Amino acid sequence: MKRYVILAAALIAALAASACVKLGAQPLDKRFYQISPVRTAQKADAPKDIILLVRRLSASDLYNTRELVYRGADGHIESDFYNKFFVPPSNMLTTELRRWLSASGLFKHVIEPGSMVVPGLTVEGAVNALYGDYSAEQPAAVVEMQFFAVDESTQDNAIVFSGSYKERIPMSSTDPDALVQAMTVAVQNIYANLETDMAAAPLKD
Repeated sequence: MKRYVILAAALIAALAASACVKLGAQPLDKRFYQISPVRTAQKADAPKDIILLVRRLSASDLYNTRELVYRGADGHIESDFYNKFFVPPSNMLTTELRRWLSASGLFKHVIEPGSMVVPGLTVEGAVNALYGDYSAEQPAAVVEMQFFAVDESTQDNAIVFSGSYKERIPMSSTDPDALVQAMTVAVQNIYANLETDMAAAPLKD
C-alpha cells in the first residue's frame, strides 16, 4: 500500500510540473542585428607612412546596450528585449571602424590594442547617441559620434585631429528592421565623413 502512495505522489508532482512548463513550447522570438556599414569609395592612391592604432570606442551608458533603444515624446525612453544587437555597440562599431579605415588605404597599417607594433597615431572615439527617435510623425534613426587622433610621437600626446558627427536618417516604417537599416546608413555616412576629414588633416608621415 505504501508503494502505491509513493507512486501516486510522484505522478501528482510530475503533473504539477508539466502544468508549469510547456514541453515543446516555442522559444521567445528574439531577433539579433549587426550594423555593417559598406565602404564603396575608391581606395587612397598612396597610404600615409603611419601606423594607426584604433582604440575601442566608448559609448554612452544610455546606448551601450545590446537591446535596441527607442525614444519618444516627453523624454520617454525604452529598450527592446526582443530585438537586440548581437554584441554591444561599442565593440561592434569599433570592429567596423577598424575595417573601414583599413579598407580606406589612408594608412600603412591599422592595428588594434595588444599589438606589439608601435603606432604613430591613435584614434579614440565615443558613441554619444544610437537610437530610434519616435517622438515625431516621421520616425528616424539618430547616431552621434566623435573622434580624436593623437600623435603618439609627441611628449604631450598632442591631438592633431578631432571631429564630431551627427546623422538623422528618416525611416519608412517603425519596425526594428527599418531602424537597423537606417542606423547602418547613418554609420556609413559618419565613417565616410571621418575618412574624408582625416585624409585632409595635417597628419605627420
